[in-house]
Amino acid sequence: MQVFAKPGQVKITMIDWLLRWLSPHICEGCGQVGDSLCERCNFYILKHRWPKCLNCRCLMTIVERAPRGNLCRDCRRRLPFARAFVVGSRTKTLKKLVGNYKYFSRRESARAIAGLLSAILPEELPDLVIVPLPTIPQHIRERGFDHMKLVARRLSRQRNLACEPNLLLRTDNISQHSANLRERAKQAAQAFTINPRRPMPTRILLIDDIYTTGATVAAAAKLLKKHGAKEIWLGIVARQVDRSNK
Repeated sequence: MQVFAKPGQVKITMIDWLLRWLSPHICEGCGQVGDSLCERCNFYILKHRWPKCLNCRCLMTIVERAPRGNLCRDCRRRLPFARAFVVGSRTKTLKKLVGNYKYFSRRESARAIAGLLSAILPEELPDLVIVPLPTIPQHIRERGFDHMKLVARRLSRQRNLACEPNLLLRTDNISQHSANLRERAKQAAQAFTINPRRPMPTRILLIDDIYTTGATVAAAAKLLKKHGAKEIWLGIVARQVDRSNK
């Protein structure tokens, strides 16, 4: 059963509503009791959306972003993505929201993060299938869940899109947190395999939480295309702006 919010807000389930009443959460931005991201802080993040190319960080106008999202013409030619969308820079409230969700198992933040991704996607979407970038097994054991799979399922319900959370599989157990650009590219090329038991969609929305060098999502997208995907869209929650902001 679903409870529909006001126009522009994320739909919530009855279970979400009961949990918020029985065990209220704290907004990661302002500390207000009620949600992991209150309406005001959610609005602030979306008001200050990432205005640049995801890859080269050149400033893009609204007109330029219309056909490709956060992907300039030159980077679109070089990268395996048809369109890319970024919520914001990895700073302030967004950094705290993603960090506490990812590193401190704040599972309730999955709905807010999925809502942010939903808000930056076009209102009208083609038949995309959501595919999350899988987490390494070590981090799943530490957190007790795959954080991007949870976001993918939430986003799937919010936008009425199909979801294939197990299409991509990790073949490594190496964290790229401290790796440099060359190391990330080398690790990413060997990090994934395709689940042969799952059908390959024609159009995919690949989602991940943080974009730093782009090596990991690019490697995943190339693998998906190699196995039959025709078009890859990319959804990113936070763009790393400074190595010191990890």
